[in-house]
Amino acid sequence: MVRLAALIPFVAALLAAPAGASAAGKNACVSCHGDLLEEAGGDVHRAAGLSCVNCHGGNPTAEDQKGAMDPRKGFVAKPKAWAVAKLCGSCHADIERMRVLNPRLPTDQLAQYRTSEHGKRALEGDARVATCVSCHGAHGVRHVQDPASTASKGRIVETCTGCHNAAYMKGAKLPSDQLAKYTQSVHGQRRLKERDPGAPACSDCHGNHGAAPPGVYAVTHVCGKCHVTQAELFEASTHAGNFREAGVPPCTTCHNHHDIFATSDEMLGTGPRGACTACHEPGDRCDQATVRMREGLTTLSGAIETAKGSLSQAERLGMDVERPTYDLAAASEALVRARVVIHAFAEPEFQKVIAEGGAAAREVDKAAQAKLAEYRYRRQGLAFASAMLLLFAGLLAIKARRIERVK
Repeated sequence: MVRLAALIPFVAALLAAPAGASAAGKNACVSCHGDLLEEAGGDVHRAAGLSCVNCHGGNPTAEDQKGAMDPRKGFVAKPKAWAVAKLCGSCHADIERMRVLNPRLPTDQLAQYRTSEHGKRALEGDARVATCVSCHGAHGVRHVQDPASTASKGRIVETCTGCHNAAYMKGAKLPSDQLAKYTQSVHGQRRLKERDPGAPACSDCHGNHGAAPPGVYAVTHVCGKCHVTQAELFEASTHAGNFREAGVPPCTTCHNHHDIFATSDEMLGTGPRGACTACHEPGDRCDQATVRMREGLTTLSGAIETAKGSLSQAERLGMDVERPTYDLAAASEALVRARVVIHAFAEPEFQKVIAEGGAAAREVDKAAQAKLAEYRYRRQGLAFASAMLLLFAGLLAIKARRIERVK
């Protein structure tokens, strides 16, 4: 991440303006700051016809430095904190101006930023807090869909942790281990290692311009953006009310925050890896229910594996198992549904799904066993036919010898 201190000139201090950018079509800024031309080459603001003066003010037609950087002409070299957001908002919050420049862009970024933790601190004068340029850059600002953009999906984790790290956050009463935890999480593994653009990153949970830690009751809605069914089941469960009364956040109480690991059936209950220990004691009524639910998952998983083994054996023997293999998908889907239905905390509904899956798995295994029995029957029939042919051949041989003797 490029920190605010390094971004010093403000958003899009664009150097080589197209002809007509100023009254005289002249931009004397480049005579001193020409080294930034390459950096600003792909800038979206430059492409829109904006130049240095649009962000920094001053007089770009003046020949001398004093005249070019005259504060009376509105020149600001290094806008900081809220001044940065206000400057960006002078265009991006202006509906009429954005309608001309790019009507597809939203115009509520400044309003959202005011509500964020970053915006509140910036209004208080905190010069170290993240502003527009901290995430989007100053010169060379690119569209967020551009992979080269520091605010793009592929780089947003790097950008956020450029500030949210132990070095930059030293002295602040904020955690700085988010990246370490996220890297080990199931989300981080998919985003950082597998390069899955659909895996959630910082902005997916915390927001963009209105970035803020989700409130206790908002966690379900944040997680529910991706995990829709789980969120709906939980909200309809009795546990939702219990969590609210206790003042604890749903989802993260069981699955953690930045260090969200891949789920497993072992999370059910109060065992060594159980997630229920946060609220329940071993052996209580709910713990007993989770034990039965975990046993149901184990039973269904075992039935599916048994059916798969039978199908594999029949297939190796050359039997047609296309139909039962297709039917086994219903059992596998039931296993997935059962793991999702857990969030309703309703054992009868859960056991119903387990029973459906178990019945489907048993039917498939039955069909596979029938294929194996058919194979054995065929083998027995072939053996019998072969024996009869050998016997017939032997009788023919004996008959032939007798005929030879008579001659």
